[in-house]
Amino acid sequence: MAEKGTTKKVGRLIRSARMHRGLTQKDLAKKLGVRSGSYVGMLESGLCKGIGIGRLEEIASFLHVNGVERYRWLAAAGHLHPPLFGALMKSPELWDEVVQMLGGPLRGRNRKKARA
Repeated sequence: MAEKGTTKKVGRLIRSARMHRGLTQKDLAKKLGVRSGSYVGMLESGLCKGIGIGRLEEIASFLHVNGVERYRWLAAAGHLHPPLFGALMKSPELWDEVVQMLGGPLRGRNRKKARA
């Protein structure tokens, strides 16, 4: 599973995006279908052992995180190989092309949703 530093990194990204949208932890928890904001608080503080790509994509969608920033989230959560992420950061305009070369959209998501 993900390392502690990795979960803290993605947690900070989630917190920042949530606050930017003016949502409370409880608001986001409700959108995710969980009972309280404590789950979101645990994600944001890095107390969870890791976050799956499906849940991360769901959170990103709710918070309107798209494009390059969404790929940063995936990398922070350990879902992109570090050397690949480093290379893509040097040429972010090539990200969609590389994703297609690696087998198409991320985890079955269509391209419009991944970029929207």
